[in-house]
Amino acid sequence: MKIIEHTPRQLTLRDSAGCLWLLGFFFIAIAGTFVAGLAGLFYNLHELSGLEKLGAWVVSLSGVAAGFWIIYSHPGVYARFDKSTNSLTVNRKGLMKNITEAYRLSEIADVLLAETTDSDGDPFYRIALKLKRDKQVFLFSTGLHNKEAQQKNVDLIKNFLQNNPPWRIDVKSWSG
Repeated sequence: MKIIEHTPRQLTLRDSAGCLWLLGFFFIAIAGTFVAGLAGLFYNLHELSGLEKLGAWVVSLSGVAAGFWIIYSHPGVYARFDKSTNSLTVNRKGLMKNITEAYRLSEIADVLLAETTDSDGDPFYRIALKLKRDKQVFLFSTGLHNKEAQQKNVDLIKNFLQNNPPWRIDVKSWSG
């Protein structure tokens, strides 16, 4: 997660999928090479039996599909908290989708550090917004294994939301 803008009125955060997209493109490139070969670019394709060709097609197409799935399921995310409009706009933009979600800042009950486990069983931490209507929204599609770093991100968002809104005037500071 990267801070794009942090003013008293706005907080804009960006989370890119970065290496995950590279991994997806790697799957597509390698498996796509085999798909192209099976489609006729391999000069010794006639040496394979029908069952071997079928297996190669299944594995190759599965690799291409896995690459597209990795890219599709990890979009880049821009989150803009705007106190002047009392809104949170979350734009999830990927290679094959562009989704914009909008929430009122007053709908956000809490900002949480949600702990899940990865495929190895290790703890994995993501930023979640708990809305007042008992709905939980993950802010970003990716997370971190580093709890302390992710907790700093949660604290940043909480501090921004808990500070007095810019339109509220502190009467004590008006002496004169």
